Amino acid sequence: MKKATITALAALAITGFAASASAKPFCATCHAGHKDKVGPAFEKVVAAYGSVDAVFEFLNSDKPLEPKVAAFAKKKGTMKPQLKKYRKLSDEKKAEVRAWFEEQVK
Repeated sequence: MKKATITALAALAITGFAASASAKPFCATCHAGHKDKVGPAFEKVVAAYGSVDAVFEFLNSDKPLEPKVAAFAKKKGTMKPQLKKYRKLSDEKKAEVRAWFEEQVK
């Protein structure tokens, strides 16, 4: 079981998306819409940035990561490589991530 979980996480990290109909992006590993996980809930991220547009303006920029949810600032090292991974996605995949994100914060 442990090996299967590690293999699944590795595949998720490589592709960026789970092989499922819902196409959950890799950010779902650490974030959820309304519940803190390894990272803050998406609703807290949106509140910290002011809007979904502002979150994605940052994600799609080349600005360095400066965590805005203070309680999770120490997790910057965990998020930094994920941010790089996101920024390398195609525009199509980024649009899928945004659509999924918006569903999570409803």
